[in-house]
Amino acid sequence: MPENRLPIFFRYRLLWHILFWLVVFVSYWLIYAGYQERYCEEFYMNLIVLPARMIGTYSLIYLILPFAIEKRKFVVFSILVAIHIFLYGFLIYASMYYANPYPDFYDFSKQPLFNPTKILIKSASDYVLPIVAATIVLFKKWYLDEIENKKLAEEKVKAELSFLKSQIHPHFLFNTLNNLYALTLIKSDKTPDIVLKLADLMDYMIYKSNDEFVPLVKELEVLEGYVELEKMRYNERLDFRYQVNGEVDTHQIAPLILLPFIENCFKHGASKNRTKVWIDVSLLVEADFLHLKVVNSLPAMGEESGEGSEGIGLKNVRRRLELIYPDRHELLIKKEEAAFRVELKIFWAK
Repeated sequence: MPENRLPIFFRYRLLWHILFWLVVFVSYWLIYAGYQERYCEEFYMNLIVLPARMIGTYSLIYLILPFAIEKRKFVVFSILVAIHIFLYGFLIYASMYYANPYPDFYDFSKQPLFNPTKILIKSASDYVLPIVAATIVLFKKWYLDEIENKKLAEEKVKAELSFLKSQIHPHFLFNTLNNLYALTLIKSDKTPDIVLKLADLMDYMIYKSNDEFVPLVKELEVLEGYVELEKMRYNERLDFRYQVNGEVDTHQIAPLILLPFIENCFKHGASKNRTKVWIDVSLLVEADFLHLKVVNSLPAMGEESGEGSEGIGLKNVRRRLELIYPDRHELLIKKEEAAFRVELKIFWAK
C-alpha cells in the first residue's frame, strides 16, 4: 500500500521513532529521578544508558522477532530471546559501569563487571521497553496484513463482478441476434428498428454501465427498451403487462441487475411456447426497498427445453446479487404448474 494512503501513525516513520525515544527517555528520567530525587544525576545517567536501550530494542525487533513472524521458528526465537534478555541487561549495566559520572551516588568500583545478579535485575527492570517496542511492531504487521487481506478480497470481488458483467454482453447479444435472425428470415419491416434498438442497448451495456451504481430510472429505460425490442418479434402472440409504482427517480441500483430476469422470461418462456404467451412484470419502489415480481407462462409439456427455465442469465445474476447486495436482498425463483415466478427484493443502503 502506498505510504500516503496509510493512517498517520504508520507514516513519518523517522519522526515517530524520534518521538518514541523522547517519550522513553523522559519517562525513565522522571520515574527514577522522582524516586530518588536526583533529577540532574538521573538525566545524565539515562542519557548514558539510552544508546544501550536503543541497541537492545532494535536488535530484538529487527534481528530476533523475524524468526517468529516471518520464519515461524518459535523454538529458535525463544532461545534467542532468553540470550537477548541477559545481553540486554549486561549492555545497560556495562554502560553504567564504564560511563558513570557520579561515583559518589552510583559506586560500581567495588563490584565486578560481570555480575549475573545485577545484570538480571537490570534486565527485569528495563526489558519492558523491548517488549513494548515488539508489541508495536506486531500490531503494525497485523494491521497492515488486515488492510492487505481486505484489499485482496475487494480486488477478487471486483474481478469476479467484472467477469460476471462481461458475460452479460455476449449472452444478451446472442439472444437478441437470434431474434433478429428470425425476423430477417421472414423479411420483416421491423428489422431496421430492432437493429437501432439493439445498438442503443449495446451502447448502454458497453459504455454507460461501468459505474458501480446507476440511476434506477436509467436502468428501467434499458429494461423497457429491451421489452420493446422483444415485442416486435412476438406481435399479438405476446400479452405483456408492465407496472411500476413508487419513486424511481431517487434511488440508484447496480447496472444490469434487473434485465436478466426479464430476458429469462423471453428466452426460456415465450420463445419456447408456440401458442399465446403472457408475461407479467411489476415493480414496487419503496423508501427502504425495491420489489420486482416477474411471472411468465411456461411452454406446454412437449415444447419445454431440456435445459429448464433457469439458464446462465439467472445463475449469473444470483452471484452478482450475492457480491453487490450481501445480506441486503431476497431472491425467490419458483417453477409452478403453468408459470415461472421470480421475486426479487433489494434493500437500499442506509
